[in-house]
Amino acid sequence: MNEKINVKPDTIYLEDLLKDIANGEYKIPKFQRDFVWKTSQILELFDSILNGYPIGSLLFWKTRDYETRDKIGPYTIIKVGSDFRYVLDGFQRISTLFGVLTNPKSFQMETNSPELKNFSIFFDIRENNFSFIRNNRDKKVFSIPLYEIYDNRELFNIFRELDKEDISEADKDEYIDKARNLHDILHKYKLPYVEIKGGDIRSAVQIFSRINSTGTPISEDSMLSALSYNVETGFKLSDSITEFLNSLDVYNFQNLKRDTILNCISNAKGRIYFDVKVEDLLSPDLELFTNNAYIHIRKAVEFLYKELFIIDVRLLPYPTQLIFISEYFRLNPDPTSKQYTELKNWFWVTTYSNYFTSYSLGQQRIAYQVFCDFAKGEHFDGIYKVNNDINFSTAKYPDKLTFTGVRPKALQLFYLKSLIQNGEIQDREGVKEVFISSSPKKDRTPANIILRLSSEFEEDKAKKQLNNFIQASSPELLKQHFITIEMVDLYKENKIDDFISQRETYLKLKESEFVERIGITYTD
Repeated sequence: MNEKINVKPDTIYLEDLLKDIANGEYKIPKFQRDFVWKTSQILELFDSILNGYPIGSLLFWKTRDYETRDKIGPYTIIKVGSDFRYVLDGFQRISTLFGVLTNPKSFQMETNSPELKNFSIFFDIRENNFSFIRNNRDKKVFSIPLYEIYDNRELFNIFRELDKEDISEADKDEYIDKARNLHDILHKYKLPYVEIKGGDIRSAVQIFSRINSTGTPISEDSMLSALSYNVETGFKLSDSITEFLNSLDVYNFQNLKRDTILNCISNAKGRIYFDVKVEDLLSPDLELFTNNAYIHIRKAVEFLYKELFIIDVRLLPYPTQLIFISEYFRLNPDPTSKQYTELKNWFWVTTYSNYFTSYSLGQQRIAYQVFCDFAKGEHFDGIYKVNNDINFSTAKYPDKLTFTGVRPKALQLFYLKSLIQNGEIQDREGVKEVFISSSPKKDRTPANIILRLSSEFEEDKAKKQLNNFIQASSPELLKQHFITIEMVDLYKENKIDDFISQRETYLKLKESEFVERIGITYTD
């Protein structure tokens, strides 16, 4: 069971936040990226504060001790608070606020230190605006470092310095008012935050993804990398997953979701992935365990690409199918040709039957166990049915051919199965869509689209044009595209609507024959 989780929204004064940071009450987890904000973003942040605009909510996590970095902004935090929190969202803003508003003297740093240069933000008390000044020699008399305006003692010194300037009393009062106004705004400014207490990594990531204000996601593997970093080998799970995904580009699977990879790794623990806490993966042998999992995942991807013609990760009906098939190759590394055929049948059944959307979590656990038995040769087809007396049935025939929704993907894969059949598929194969009718009403109607493989498309330059392709291709090739001789005649007579109507009827007929052969009721 996961540790009980509590989520509490609240607000904190900026001055209290800065004090707590200096006292080590907030820690930066190592999975946070480095400080990357540009000067324009820093200036915009303070301009928002000056104008009373919100700058977004912060997200903190109170949990057990994880590996952290010492620096916030340009300063190294030596103190360790007794009741600290981890910063999940807001690191760039917190670094900016602390780096710009902290007096370097309190950290015994020289004001011309190179580490401070990115945080050299000044306030012009005449123009009432902010600017970035890289070198002290560029500093103008009326441009004041923001930390001096924020610091009570330094602010008093500013007022004394103004007495030395040759300016009128009215101007001096105006400048003092602007400095004091900003000082008060900074000290009275409130920041909203959400604090998570307890919970595990996965729950923290899910909460972060729902309420983070920056739009920058934190992945579970990034967190796990911070927790499992091996100093001796330099192994970082996050970098490892990135490198592995890049290697899948030959199958056009480089954009596979990182969480799917992590779920495959979790599944290799011998339990269905959603029952494996991310913390369960923390062990000295994580690197070896992960690299072994990559072998099974690659086999699964290659199987999907070469045997089922999923030549783009966007065509994968369910990520769970990849997770299960990866587990199949872990349990059965060298399937026979008969077992390959059975595994392909399992894929088609789970695709056309809405298999992974109709079961509860408890039923998915049973389905996973049945599948593992199937991989070990102890179950005949790997399919779990709640009621053996009721047949699976397909969803309604799709109105449009898209990459969203399982049913349109199933139809495209069926099309590619017809097109490629027993042929050899090339690395990095692609699909090009050719539209028969240009009518907006027809647009993405399945029967209006001819799918051409990029390799096939390039073979015969003359057949690139739709007219040449339909009239000059062999009847065998056209049949693979669900185009009959009768349809060709209609096309030649420019009866395009009749052509598309007949093609839709034929496409449904062929798909229904295939679906019913695998024991599923076809729904038109």
